[in-house]
This record gives sequence, C-alpha cells and structure tokens, in this order.
Amino acid sequence: MSHAIRIATVYKAIPLAPSDVQAMDIVRWMRVSEALAAAGFAVDMIVGRGSRLQSPHANLRYVPIEDVDWTDYQVIKTLYQHGFRTLVDAGGGAHPFIISRLASVVGQDDRVPGVHFTGAERAALYEAQQDIHRTSHYVALSTEPNRALWRREFGDAVPLLLVPTGVDRSIPAPAHNPYLGVTAASKIAVYIGNLYTRTQRHINRLWQERLNRLGALLRARGIQLVFVGPGLSDLLDPAAVLNLGGVPHASVWDYQYFADVGIALAQGPVQHNESSKIYYYLRTGLPVVTEAPIPNNEVVIESGCGLVTAYGDDHALADTIEAAAHRTWDRDAAVSYVLAHHTWEHRFAVYTDIIDRRLRAAP
Repeated sequence: MSHAIRIATVYKAIPLAPSDVQAMDIVRWMRVSEALAAAGFAVDMIVGRGSRLQSPHANLRYVPIEDVDWTDYQVIKTLYQHGFRTLVDAGGGAHPFIISRLASVVGQDDRVPGVHFTGAERAALYEAQQDIHRTSHYVALSTEPNRALWRREFGDAVPLLLVPTGVDRSIPAPAHNPYLGVTAASKIAVYIGNLYTRTQRHINRLWQERLNRLGALLRARGIQLVFVGPGLSDLLDPAAVLNLGGVPHASVWDYQYFADVGIALAQGPVQHNESSKIYYYLRTGLPVVTEAPIPNNEVVIESGCGLVTAYGDDHALADTIEAAAHRTWDRDAAVSYVLAHHTWEHRFAVYTDIIDRRLRAAP
C-alpha cells in the first residue's frame, strides 16, 4: 500500500542550498524524509522557491511551498514548532492527518524543573504546543521526561510517539586527522555541538564558561579541549579551548574518529531534552563522558563506551575525561551497538507503522 501514499514533510520553507545541510535540525528533516521515501512512500519536502538541493532518492522531491496543494497528501509530517507554524501559515492546519515532531516540551510558566526555556521564548513554545494539541493527530517526542510533561499539560487525547535522535547507517571512513598541525597535545577531548545563537542564551553562557574551566583543567593534564560547531562562541578562552567553529556535516566524522573522548554537558541539574551528540560520538566509536541529568545516558551505559559523572563538578568531570582518554575501549562493539539499535531507520519505523495502520483502517 505504501507506494500510493503521498507525504509532505515541513520545516522552514526557505530557499536551501547544499551548504545548509549541516545543522542538526535540517539533517533530521532530511533523514526522516529519506527514510520515508526508502520505505516506499512518495515524499515531498516543502521548501522555499530557489532551493538548490538535489534529491538523493527517486521517491523524494523538493517542492516550493508556493506550489503546494495540501489536499494532494494523505499525511503531513512537521518538524518542530517552525514546521508546524509553516504549515498553518500556508493554509494546511486543517489537514486530516498531521504528525508533529517537537524538540522540547515546556510548561505554562517558567517554574518547571528540567525545562530551560524561559520568558517570551517559553511562552511562544507553549502557544505552539497548544495549537499542536488542538490540530495534530500524533505528537512525536524524544524523551520520557518530555512525554511525561506533555501528559501533565495536555493529557492523553493525542497519541504520543517516542522518537529519539538517530544516526546514519553509512558514514564516511576516516580520512585525515584534523588535529594535526593545530595542537601538539597527545590527547584530544572534543565537544561537538551547537552553542545556540538566538535561543537559550543563558545555556550558551553556561556552556562557554564551563568549557573554559574544563579546558584549563584538561590542559594541565596534557589534554586539549576542542570545540567544533556553530553558534555564538564569543566567550570561549583561546588559552583553554581550541575553537574550530562550524564544519560541514559530511566532514564532522573525522573530528570524532581522531579524538580520544567526546563530552556531553547537561543543561542544568535536571534536564528533559536528550543530547543528540551522544549518538553521533558513539557512531564512530568515540568514548563519551556525560553528566547524570542527561536523559539518554543509558545509551552510553549500554554501549559500554563511556562514563557518566555527577552534574556541575568540573574537577570531577576533568578527572573522568582524563581517565576515559587513557582507557582502552572496545570501539567496534560500541559502533555495532549503535547500528543495532539507534539508526534513523530504527527511529522512523515508528512513523511507517502508524501511517500504514491508520490509512489501512480508513474507509
């Protein structure tokens, strides 16, 4: 039946160029669309006119939002509040089968432990959640804490799907060591991620300050802390952290292959959102040092390739990173574990199952 089903996937209907496909949100949008196309659905990614992306799959097209007729689709899949707002603004909010994916769930006020959006930013997210609750037929969330908070706010009227971040099944082989010539340190601890530019500035400051302290502690141990990623890094101290900035998504793998340990920092003593970088570190067999509040730490434990520390103790964190950097890990076993449980194909099987079930049941 799948071949007869047309699906639109919606995020930000802006012109996209190949260089745009490196941010995690756009990568996720690409991967869900590609996975649905590979499953036999006819998938249209709704973009802005002038986009210059080339389709990687015969069942996938890029369609300018100005040309869309929402009645052409049996299913609409939105990504984050931006995708849902794009759909509504373009007249598709009354579609009979909408699956909405949210990155974060927030409460009615700023007092919910584990939610790190506040003020006007949190209020806008909550308003979007209310609209999603009224109009969507499924809501996809990444963690159990997010699912529990949604149920507290909105109940069980809308079925909830648990869909964490996934990783690519196929990735480039190691090419070249990007740390040669940029540091003389014998061990590399890497933090790869987005330091946020226009959202959660308090988290941005917290992480930059912590990376500075951590980098100084690690340098005294002969370990170079390296930051790789986009976002606002104006507070990073070059004496403590080697800041390499953003790199194309296709190039990021070497920064993991040739590092000794990858770091995941929590957002606070309680955290609802997952750390997607954990999956990516482990995809290359990179050992992970992570902090206890991160809700997907079980992936580190189950992989046998990393250590979990208490939150906020930078001296203990540096000690743990040093121990991990000098320890022998079974990296191949960690890669095998991730491929067996955490690829995009595993994640999006949830969508293909509910689409087939619902449309088969339709009169």
